[in-house]
Amino acid sequence: MKRTGIILKFILAALPAAALIAFTLLCPMSYMDKEYPAWKFSKGVCRGSVYEGRSFDTVILGDSGAMGSIMPEAFEGSCVNLAVGGATSIEMYYYLEEYLKHHEAPKTAIIMFAPFHYWHIDNYETRTVYFRAIPAAKLPELYKNAKSCEASSVYRKGFAADELSARCALPNKYLPAINAARFTRRYNENTRIYGDLISSFGYGQFGDLTECHDRSYETSYEDMVIDGDAKLITLYMQRLLKLCGQNGIHVRLIQPAVNTETFEAMNEHYIGSYRNYIKQLSQIIPDIEYETELRVLDGKYFSDASHLNADGAALFTKEIAR
Repeated sequence: MKRTGIILKFILAALPAAALIAFTLLCPMSYMDKEYPAWKFSKGVCRGSVYEGRSFDTVILGDSGAMGSIMPEAFEGSCVNLAVGGATSIEMYYYLEEYLKHHEAPKTAIIMFAPFHYWHIDNYETRTVYFRAIPAAKLPELYKNAKSCEASSVYRKGFAADELSARCALPNKYLPAINAARFTRRYNENTRIYGDLISSFGYGQFGDLTECHDRSYETSYEDMVIDGDAKLITLYMQRLLKLCGQNGIHVRLIQPAVNTETFEAMNEHYIGSYRNYIKQLSQIIPDIEYETELRVLDGKYFSDASHLNADGAALFTKEIAR
C-alpha cells in the first residue's frame, strides 16, 4: 500500500512537467517568436502538408534575403519560396531532399544566399535546433559531417544535450519563451504571419523602414574565413547542387541586392574572394546558371540595411523572373 502511494505521488508530481512538454510540442505557434511561422511553412511545404502536396515548377532556396526579395506570384508557372531567415546550404539541402520525397522535381531551383552565409553559420542553435528543422533521422549524418569538418557552430560542446532538449521539448529549452509569451500571447501574430506566407507562397518581408541607406554587416568583412563552419557549408552547398543535378533540376545561382552605401564600402579583396568562390561552385554540375556580381539598388528599396522592402522585392523579382 505504501509503495502504491509513492508511485501515485510520483505520477502527480510529474503531471505538470508532462503537461508543459505536451503544450510545448503541440502549440509552438503560441509561444515561438515571429521567425517560427516561416520555418513551419517551409517544412510543411516540403512534407506535402501545405497546398495539398502540390508540386511546383520553381522552388526558391536561401536565407532571409531570398525570402524577402523574391515574390513567387510574379513568375510564369507555379513557384514557391522555401527560403528562411538565417538558413545556409545545410538547411536548404535537407529541405529540398525532403521536398523531393513528396513531390515531382521542380524544373528550376533558384538559390540565393547573402555572401557571408557561404562561410558563416550564425543561427544553427537558435533557429535550426530550436525549431527542430532537420529531420531527426538525418541528425547522425549531419553531426558526423560537422565533426569531420570541425564545424564548431554545429559540432559544439553540449550539442547532444541541446539537441535532445529540443527534440523532447524539455522546459529548460522552451520555458523562457513560454514565459515571455505568457503561454499563448504570440498565437494571433504567428497565425497571421503564417497565413500571409501561405497567401504569398513563402514571400515574407524583413525590416520595417520605408527606406534604408545604412551599411550592412557585409562591409565589416575583409575576407571569407575558411574554417570548419565554412567547410561544412561548402560540403552541403556541393551536395545541394549535386542533388539538383541528379534530379534534372536547372539551377540558377543568383546574387542578392545591396544598397549603394554597402556596395561602395565593401572590401575589394572580400568581394574578389566571393566571386572566385561562386565560380568554383559553378563547376560542380553542368546545368547551372550563375552570377558573380551583387545587384546594387538605391536605399529607397530597402527596409533595413540588408533586406528589400516591398517595392524593392517587386523590382528584384521582375528582373530575375523575366
